[in-house]
Amino acid sequence: MLMEEVYTKSCEGRMWALVRLTAGLLNKHLEELGKAVTHLLVRQKQITVGMPSKKEEAITCPKTNEELKEIMHRAYSDDPNAFMLSQEIIVSLGSLVRTEPKLFVEMFRLRIGLIIQVLASELARIKNLSAADAAENLMTISPFELKSMMFSLLSGRLLEEFVDDAEAARETRTGIGSFRRHIEERKSVRKSTRSLSGDTKKLTEHTPEDEDDEELSEDDFQFGIWLRHRRIDGALNRVPNNFYAALWDTVNRLPHGVRINDTILHWGLTQEMTRREMKFALEVEQALNRIAEPEYREMVVEALWLLGRLDKLVQSEEPNIPRDRPLDVDAVLRKANAIFVEHNREMGTIVLECCASGKQCDGARGLCRHLYDSAPAGEYGTSHYIIKAMILMFT
Repeated sequence: MLMEEVYTKSCEGRMWALVRLTAGLLNKHLEELGKAVTHLLVRQKQITVGMPSKKEEAITCPKTNEELKEIMHRAYSDDPNAFMLSQEIIVSLGSLVRTEPKLFVEMFRLRIGLIIQVLASELARIKNLSAADAAENLMTISPFELKSMMFSLLSGRLLEEFVDDAEAARETRTGIGSFRRHIEERKSVRKSTRSLSGDTKKLTEHTPEDEDDEELSEDDFQFGIWLRHRRIDGALNRVPNNFYAALWDTVNRLPHGVRINDTILHWGLTQEMTRREMKFALEVEQALNRIAEPEYREMVVEALWLLGRLDKLVQSEEPNIPRDRPLDVDAVLRKANAIFVEHNREMGTIVLECCASGKQCDGARGLCRHLYDSAPAGEYGTSHYIIKAMILMFT
């Protein structure tokens, strides 16, 4: 058969894009797929396949290879490339969950379609490609490079270093904390490099222009980091430790529950399920997974996490919580965004180029993209504005 011959030749030549295309057209499946799925499931990591804009299908229990093949075919019947790439990603995740379980501590459900989108968007950013070219480029990388990229995303490292970092395989850092540390490492390396290069040159007087250039380079380096981080964590469905138990407490104290993206987590759920019951976590994940934009999903997670500390945040024993309707998390984020825009308008920051001037930027769900690109903590962090919004709304 001609297609089989093309597949064999492309394997011999390691032409990975052609390998994936022909394998997908031939409906091939990886032998390790079933074992990889089982390794993830026994560690309570569920999987969804399919693209977020279309119907996603969840894998919540071990399946035979034939059953998995049918599920993958339903999810990617019109995309042979994604059919194979998603299998490779699942196999990589199954391998990593065995060797580096700490990378998965903050995750409950892995959405393969979103992971593919984030990988493509990161390649587009790193190599300055269009979305279509980045998708094609993603298909050309080897399985080893794909696994290295997956490790970089899971460990919170900057993706452009996934090839150069020889020690990456031994890293086990995860989440926002690791991302902050990695930023500091990169800044330290940059400063050290500038210092070493300066020692080899003739000493000259340090001018104000030099200082401006250094500050500009630091700003350029950090621009977009937190937005990318939120997109990555949103694609990986990463949440803080003890998130579901804390949210259970929040829902339990609200008579009409919490509204997330038009989905209501009702008070009755806390009467049917315990704080750490997986069924409750599944209900929360189901609500969060209806959010197509991963960065907005992470903002919702941040807001829900802060809601668990509502008493301390508003410094009141009885916060003015709505008693006749669900607490709307989206409204809290919209209020936080309005405070952020007004604050930056007063300070005359870069936000004047978009939302502060009356023009709506391209941020997801109407939130300013610069809010997404703000660090979680600090005087100008997202938590600062979310807390301010809560104080104004609930006191």
